[in-house]
Amino acid sequence: MEYLIVAALVAVILWCVGFSVGDIAAMFAVLLCAAIVLVGLFFVFALVVLLSSHKASASFVKMNDDGRYPCAVYKIGDSEFKNLFPSEMIMKDRLYVKDKEIGIRKCSFIKAVLDKNAVMTIVIGSAVFIPLSVAVVFALKWFFGL
Repeated sequence: MEYLIVAALVAVILWCVGFSVGDIAAMFAVLLCAAIVLVGLFFVFALVVLLSSHKASASFVKMNDDGRYPCAVYKIGDSEFKNLFPSEMIMKDRLYVKDKEIGIRKCSFIKAVLDKNAVMTIVIGSAVFIPLSVAVVFALKWFFGL
């Protein structure tokens, strides 16, 4: 909601400065397209991480609330690894059971793991946002005649 208020204020200020409504709409469309492309690039990175990871067996230890988002912490051997993606908010008790061995994907070069929820998020997000990003780039190219 706050973003909509800020966007409305920016639009009013741009309109008062002298931009036309069409110019303001085009600016917001380009910003939205840039956001879609950035999300697509994020999923390209996440897909590279997923493809370079290897299977491992781990057990859930705790929830880490110290960072920017709460994430699950898994134990592999004597080492603890954070999940790369935020923890699920719904059904935490069923998804994160202490001392239960589960299969995860270990990413050695970033010292993180991917649980099944993260893998599903990467697969679905990549299937949606990578083609959408390509379509947005072609649409912008066609729209601006580049």
